[in-house]
Amino acid sequence: MSIFGKKHHPRILKTEKISYADLFFILRLSRGDLTLRPIFITASVELGNSTTKSILAATDLNSGKTYILDKAVKMTREAISEHDSFCHTISLVDLSEESIADLVKRTLQESAKSAGITVPDLHFVLRSTGVTASFSTVDEVGGVINALAKGCMSAGVPPRKMISPMSVENIAPELRKYSRIGKTFFDGAVAGNLPPPGESVVANEMEGELVTAGLKEAAKWLDVDYRNPVLSLDFGTTLDGRITSDELPYARVIGSFCGLAGAIPDAVVSKVVNVEHPSVLDLQKKIKGKIKKEVVKEYADNIFKLLRIERVKSGSKFGSVPVNIKAAERNGVVLIGVDAGNNLSGLPEIADIGAELVREEGEQYLMPVIDALSGRVVEELVGIAKAEGLLLPNTKIGITGRAGITGKKPEIILEKLSELFGRKMDAEVIFADDALARGAAVLGRCMHQFGTPENPIGGVQGHGCVYGKRVKKQKGGV
Repeated sequence: MSIFGKKHHPRILKTEKISYADLFFILRLSRGDLTLRPIFITASVELGNSTTKSILAATDLNSGKTYILDKAVKMTREAISEHDSFCHTISLVDLSEESIADLVKRTLQESAKSAGITVPDLHFVLRSTGVTASFSTVDEVGGVINALAKGCMSAGVPPRKMISPMSVENIAPELRKYSRIGKTFFDGAVAGNLPPPGESVVANEMEGELVTAGLKEAAKWLDVDYRNPVLSLDFGTTLDGRITSDELPYARVIGSFCGLAGAIPDAVVSKVVNVEHPSVLDLQKKIKGKIKKEVVKEYADNIFKLLRIERVKSGSKFGSVPVNIKAAERNGVVLIGVDAGNNLSGLPEIADIGAELVREEGEQYLMPVIDALSGRVVEELVGIAKAEGLLLPNTKIGITGRAGITGKKPEIILEKLSELFGRKMDAEVIFADDALARGAAVLGRCMHQFGTPENPIGGVQGHGCVYGKRVKKQKGGV
């Protein structure tokens, strides 16, 4: 029960797969046109600390809505390599260029086959990675991106489908009429946001950009105007996300998130799950049993005390993720992070608490404690952003990632945020699965200049399309 007297009803967009054949039929039937094919097909290939995904999405260029065709998920530990490793995950899975490429190839081909298409049918492929734990600097992420490219090319993706098209001739013939590439060009802005110019603030900068764009697209399905200003949080194994301003035609990034997310609950179960390189995903079944609220609170509080959640002002890493503090300062970006101790040093103690919880109270307490802990983390992160003056009166909040949207986390998060802001937040917070993949589709649209002025993703809440302002800016206007 909410402190405001009513139960919270989270606005959650969960992935529902639809085959390409079914989507083609539904869209053609709804329009009464069986010849037109304005469907933009993208693949998001992500090498994460826990999972490696290939998610195929199809965007209807008339409505701007994105549909998920298929999602192939494999454990990143399948790519463990004893030789020629150059990076590793947070759980110390060593990875080589060859092992990454092979896993990516298999995952991409599997998702295409399951979706009922071939790899050559893809119009655009985006590569991203959350594996940053072994990097010393922000720039080293490029090595993983190159390994991902090798895997995509081995699967049959030509290099031209992994970059922005230079002219309309580089766009699939059936989609050319939907592009404004002759009138505007891709200037780096994605869904109305400009990234920090010239340099990355955090190693997983791209993930923050993509999930922000993906949450904006997801909001279209949830009937929420999630355009700038927004605060986005991605709780994968590592944390990323952004806070934006409300400027036109493009908003600036004024806040960025980094550090640990799902790695914390992974540590909670690490001595409980009998798997090498374990994660919460290895908890296959729901454990039933009586739950005492006071026990949940006690253990969640004990773990929370081991976390360091703060504005990051110094150092080259936070939560083992490389950061560039000087770049943040130069670009007016407030960096907020989550760590366990000092660069993961608190994870072993968290693992001990998880083992004690199961030993003393039972496995049924694992997920309730993890859910309560996630609520506390979100409350603290948003509270810091609020205290730093980064939130405007109409800033919307979006959350994605397994450590932020599973179980009872959405209800708990809404309760915590409602307490923080002193009002019920159900209509101001959205939750979405696979926001990164949706963001990849949005980025592809931006690169190809596939806009939908009647249903814009960019711009500011309550305002219309910014196409005219973009054209003016690109021609040298204000």
